[in-house]
Amino acid sequence: MAASLNNVAVGNVYTSVGCNRTPHALDWGNNDLVCFASSRAVTVYDPKFADNHGKILHTLCEHQDRVNCMRWIQDGQQSQEKEFVSGSVDKTVIVWACSKTSSGIICSKVATLSGLETSVNSVDGFYWKYQENIATVVVAVGGDQICVWLRENFNGEWRVLQKFSSKPVLMFDCAVNLLPGCQVPILACAGDDGSIQLFNFEILKGELSCVRTMKVPGHEDWIRALAFTVEDGGDLLLASAAQDTLIRVWRISSKVSKDQQSQSDNSKLALQSNQGDFCVIFEEEHKFKCQLETVLQGHENWVYGIHWQSPVLKDGIRKNRLRLLSCSMDKTMTIWGVDPSSGVWYDQVRVGEIGGNTLGLYGCRFGNQGTSILAHGYQGALHLWHDVEGQWNPGVVCSGHFDSVEDFIWDPSGDFALTASIDQTTRLHAPWIQESNQEVTWHEISRPQIHGYDLSCIASLGRFRFASGAEEKVIRVFEAPHNFLENFSRICRIDLPIPELQGAPQGAAVPALGLSNKPVYQTAETEAPKAPHSKSDLYAENHFTATHLIAPPTEETLLQNTLWPEVQKLYGHGYELFSLAADTQCQLLVSASKAQKAEHASIIIWDTSDWSMIGKLEAHALTVSQMAFSPDGLKLVSVSRDRNWAVHEKVQTDEGKFTLKTVAKGSGGSRILWSCHWTPDSRYFLTGSRDKRVIVWEPTTVDDVSSYRISGQPLECADSVTAVACSPNRLPNGFYLVAIGLDSGQILFYTWNPLPSDSAPQWNILASLNQSQAHHMTVKRLRFRPDHNTADGQTLQLASCGADNTFKIFNLALE
Repeated sequence: MAASLNNVAVGNVYTSVGCNRTPHALDWGNNDLVCFASSRAVTVYDPKFADNHGKILHTLCEHQDRVNCMRWIQDGQQSQEKEFVSGSVDKTVIVWACSKTSSGIICSKVATLSGLETSVNSVDGFYWKYQENIATVVVAVGGDQICVWLRENFNGEWRVLQKFSSKPVLMFDCAVNLLPGCQVPILACAGDDGSIQLFNFEILKGELSCVRTMKVPGHEDWIRALAFTVEDGGDLLLASAAQDTLIRVWRISSKVSKDQQSQSDNSKLALQSNQGDFCVIFEEEHKFKCQLETVLQGHENWVYGIHWQSPVLKDGIRKNRLRLLSCSMDKTMTIWGVDPSSGVWYDQVRVGEIGGNTLGLYGCRFGNQGTSILAHGYQGALHLWHDVEGQWNPGVVCSGHFDSVEDFIWDPSGDFALTASIDQTTRLHAPWIQESNQEVTWHEISRPQIHGYDLSCIASLGRFRFASGAEEKVIRVFEAPHNFLENFSRICRIDLPIPELQGAPQGAAVPALGLSNKPVYQTAETEAPKAPHSKSDLYAENHFTATHLIAPPTEETLLQNTLWPEVQKLYGHGYELFSLAADTQCQLLVSASKAQKAEHASIIIWDTSDWSMIGKLEAHALTVSQMAFSPDGLKLVSVSRDRNWAVHEKVQTDEGKFTLKTVAKGSGGSRILWSCHWTPDSRYFLTGSRDKRVIVWEPTTVDDVSSYRISGQPLECADSVTAVACSPNRLPNGFYLVAIGLDSGQILFYTWNPLPSDSAPQWNILASLNQSQAHHMTVKRLRFRPDHNTADGQTLQLASCGADNTFKIFNLALE
């Protein structure tokens, strides 16, 4: 490497995030790309990446609040989509362009559409060959408002065509397609009155407008989903799903004579009920009728999502049978089809999660021309199934937290990472090395803790042991069970000494109404089925079953069979846990809780050999926001909301044990100190604060007393500094590589020169990741992957987590 370092090439290795807990938050296009909402961002996911093992390609951030819904814009011809739309709580709809190039998938914002005065609940779009310029129609609903936008050609400007008030009805979903025969857009909107409102386009006095056509009653509860498709005969079918657990299919067709209608009725056994006729005046008069085709009953809870299988067209003729997919809060997905001989609808396939303590499914989509189905649930998880010779099998899919990721740790060997979130779970992420082609993709392979409190901090106590803290005042310690070690070794292709200990637990389970993961020493035998709807169903217990995994587990397996047993509880704090840290030898664990007074802001020291409390450090007056041990394990630095830092040294007691004593204190600035970290040689430490500064502190001696002072000039940043990390090794030129996370979500990479000169400035920026590349909300933690740099030190990996529910791993190629 040259004496100077000019920049660093940063590439994304892994992104883990869950889908937002809102209906209509996911769509799967004919281009084989999935887009789903994640916090305030739009995530583009390729489920076919790496031989159908999937990877998140982009997180696009332009919205200013949570994204609620999105849809690929269709053209009715099963073409590969190039644009999709997203709607947000920020009252805007954004149109995105997505294209495939030789270098990969490129996504960019096309336009921001405004017009609604409330949160966007649902959005849909359709290409319309209006005057052959390929117009684009987008409709969105929010609260009691409906807004329609029109773009008259691909390069044209967007304009609000029409706005409607649906008072007193609240609208939950909308759909758009083309009327049969005249190819004029028809819009369907539905909400909390159990009816569907239809709108169509008309030309009145030479002006294009959208008018309310008719109201179609039928459901007895809120309608949550709508979906259009075109039948083989050209009629338009509209499916509606509601909280009355029913799905209704409506047929919209050109109005025919009574004789023709009688012949049609006698030739079908499907349920039909006339709902009404309507007329469309667009260049000429067209008459249509809307009638009930069938009612589908089979779900046992609210139905939130429906989707028609896209037609496989050849020479304009459908080559696959008409099928409808639905998902419900009863945790199942159902594929409905029509018997070709009788015309009667029936359920062909039913898949889903059985048991567990989760709520149901919010949305579903066909993919891969009907050979795969995908759903997203209340807890942000994706559920994927593939049709393999008529047998539906679960597939590998991306996963992640559905709320802010507060903290994470690396395994000391760098083989995996553990994240902790206020979604009340800890998750283990590791690289899956496929035996067939040796390709590496990262996945969630274990969920060691599923808790009843929001998790806030985590610390490593060895390779397969960790401690976590939550808003419950208790520290819990976990160790990996035997079954996990076996599966981890197979999935990651890492040889582990797995002792066949007779007393080692196979796994763990959470008792009914419990919070502790209890060890399971052998697979529980299958119990006799209980009476349906018994009281015990309300407090179902998850039973562990040993699994043999050669691929990352499904969501159902993660929830039930990958827990780690809890080995210890530590009591001592009077308020919620906020930060944890452990020394490199795993001899000491330190913990701190939320505090408004000095008496509650003390740091408790725990001896991990016997879990005894061996001391307290009373160096701060308010909450200790973060702590970090030096790489040599001899020093601890703590930073606090009281704007001060403190350094504590490891000392040996008379009993031969180790403890900590405070040796230096200082003020880190005028605002809260959020983060701290040591340089790899344990000489300097860095602090990051709300006053937008990163300061490096070096040791000094004042009146024979050891202390620390500012080394050189602080680094001024554009926003509050919430995370800092220093690379595990010094660069060959003697500089330190520093990663900085900001409150805005950006991540910055700098080199810091301890001996500045005119030719080499003290701080030199290498790279800056924007909100789409890094995070779009507060960066909570940065850590370099240990033992993962090349011999020449030119390749590193950095992981980050943030308040945007995201955990990411980056490759850093130093140039």
